[in-house]
Amino acid sequence: MSYSPIFKELIELYKSTDIEFNDLKDITLAMWILESGRGYSKLATEHLNFSGMKYRTEISDLSKRILYEAHDGRAYYCEFESLDNFIKGFWLFLDREPYNGWKVFGDNPIEFIRFIGNIWAEDTNYADKVINLLDEAMRLLDISDSSGEEEDYGIATMISGRPHIQLSENGKIAISNNGLNIEYRGSDQCPYGKSATKNKKDFSYIVIHGNDRKHDTEWLIQYQIDGDPGREGHFGYHFYIDPNGTIYQGAPLTKRTNQVKSSSKIRKNLGRKAYNTNSIGISCTDTMYSQGYHPTDEQIKSMYDLVYALCNHFDIPFAHVFGHGEIQADRQKVEGTSLASEIRSWND
Repeated sequence: MSYSPIFKELIELYKSTDIEFNDLKDITLAMWILESGRGYSKLATEHLNFSGMKYRTEISDLSKRILYEAHDGRAYYCEFESLDNFIKGFWLFLDREPYNGWKVFGDNPIEFIRFIGNIWAEDTNYADKVINLLDEAMRLLDISDSSGEEEDYGIATMISGRPHIQLSENGKIAISNNGLNIEYRGSDQCPYGKSATKNKKDFSYIVIHGNDRKHDTEWLIQYQIDGDPGREGHFGYHFYIDPNGTIYQGAPLTKRTNQVKSSSKIRKNLGRKAYNTNSIGISCTDTMYSQGYHPTDEQIKSMYDLVYALCNHFDIPFAHVFGHGEIQADRQKVEGTSLASEIRSWND
């Protein structure tokens, strides 16, 4: 499991930091794992804000106000000069009127997160998502499970309740289960990758893509269905993940899509592995900028859940997940690379 270098520093500092409510140290670190994408979010790496805290005057002595564009729009967030200030600022942030009453749960991490979770995020599943990361946080803080039983710290601690899929009777539609929600937007009239489908093989690879903000998710789904006369074909992916984390299935799984270019455009060091004929394409939309590849925390969570479910159903090794930028030479090398690299570190 991969963590950003600065997040590793935060973990080590938090281990040695004395806080008033020491029983809540593991659950609050689990919050930071979720909010910062294990320390890789831009808010974390550039502004040392690992919990998505918006600016409040009550913590102005520890932070400064910055204008930051998150998945839900532009707003003022906290920027911290040091990791120590972030830790102090986080606990001071909780000492405000909206969170009055949380100290009653100072020795109960589960009840604590269920109490503040409804206030912290507009996600009814927020507390459960944090709780699913509790074992991981305990391991990072070297906190033993009081039951004495050895915990599995592999993919189960990372994925929310091990989501899975089953296919519709005709094999076209991924029917989601256990917290994974997928909205089908495919079209029976679209040929998708006509040549790739004619020569299709079993799915054995997954390619993670990104699109720039020129077009939104709805436009991209329709573009694939309508086709591009100038390029003489239909181009797109099996799945699209919107910045808010919503997953759309844009092509039936009985079809193959045009997502990877010919061998002349492939990076030779990886060889010719993921073809249009044998791979599932997934794109985080609105993520490619001149500065690189920046999926939202919601996209990262949905991507991990979706890839886990697809790999499990189609028996695809995690080692067979690549970023588009890793395999295609005329794309930014960062496209999909961070997410694919993390997934390849999972234990099959």
